[in-house]
Parts: sequence; structure tokens; C-alpha cells
Amino acid sequence: MAGVHTPEYRTLILDLGDVLFTWSAETTTSIPPRLLKDIMNGPTWFDYERGRFSQAECYERVGKEFSIEPSVIDEALKQARESLRPNEDLLALVRELKAQFQGQLQVFALSNISLPDYEFVIELPTDWSIFDKVFGSAVIGERKPDLAAYEKVIAETGIDPSTAVFVDDKIENVEAARSLGIHGIVFDKQEGVFAALREIFGDRVRAIEAKQAEKK
Repeated sequence: MAGVHTPEYRTLILDLGDVLFTWSAETTTSIPPRLLKDIMNGPTWFDYERGRFSQAECYERVGKEFSIEPSVIDEALKQARESLRPNEDLLALVRELKAQFQGQLQVFALSNISLPDYEFVIELPTDWSIFDKVFGSAVIGERKPDLAAYEKVIAETGIDPSTAVFVDDKIENVEAARSLGIHGIVFDKQEGVFAALREIFGDRVRAIEAKQAEKK
């Protein structure tokens, strides 16, 4: 359509869990996977991810709510942490995009994550160099899909939301980003997400290449 402006995307924001990292809720403890996910999807855990509770206090509270010994919860969560594996294909794609942008693509992570889990994850041997900054919910005191989480990232980085792309596995988190003018992609089928990212950022790469050709 004539007159329609295509945004020039210059920023990529990625979720960590179930996007940049895979993990398993299967443990050798008495807590089945479904229950472990329920524990991690309740109001107490959400406040833990906002940095409002210590790990001990969270496990104590959750233990009472679900009638499970805190020590069992602790062991289940340790095993879940140990199961984390980086998505090497996604890391490779981000490296490829950054190389094509020649330093003009900013990449950030925004994750709902407790402080102990954040400190564990950030020390994992993976390519953290692709990120300009990693934002953990417990560090910024806000979690997705609350708009304040995205607003803190926007304020701290100075990015223009209309030039940013956000990738998350949860639709509610993506919809919140979209409400602020960010282009949101739900991380469901990896092949489709990769194709979408190549298409979105490919426009900018082609523009860079065209400018270089003009200078020659």
C-alpha cells in the first residue's frame, strides 16, 4: 500500500526460559512435573520473581501452600536448574543477525526469573556476548506481563519501542509488549520464528548493503 511506512527494526529482546534455554520439570523428587510447574505459576512464585522474597522464604511459603517439605522443593528446583540447556540454533541465528548488522543491532534479554536462578543462569557457559544487557525480573523488581517490566527496559536502554522486536513463549507476555508498540513474536514453532526474524531484520540488512553499494 502506498504511503505505509515499514518500521526500521534495530532491537531484539529475547526471553530466556523456553526460548534461549530449554529445561525439564522431570526430577527424581516426589514432585511431578505438572505440580512443579503449578508451583512456579502461582502468586507466591511471581512475587519471588519480583525479588520480594528470599529463596528460603519462598520455598517455606510454597511448601505450606502445596503441603510439600521446603527441602523437597529445593531439590526439585536444583535439578530443574541443572537441566537447563542453551538453544544453540537461536544463539547462532542472533550471532548471524548481529554480524550482518555490523554493530547496529542491539540485543537484550528480559526474563521472569528469581535472583538465585538469575545468578545461576548468568554463570552458565553460553555465549552471553550476544547481549547488550540481560534484564532479570528480580533485579528490576517487575515481571512480565506487567507493563512496568517492559517500561523499565525501555527507559534504561533508551530504545524506541516501534523499532524493537520481542520474542517470548507466552502469548500474554507478547501481547503486553505489543500494547507498548513493540513488534511481538510468540516462540512456538522454532522454524517459523527463525523465518520471521530473518524476514524482519533482513529488510535492515538489505538497506545496509544497498548503502554500501552506493558508496562504491
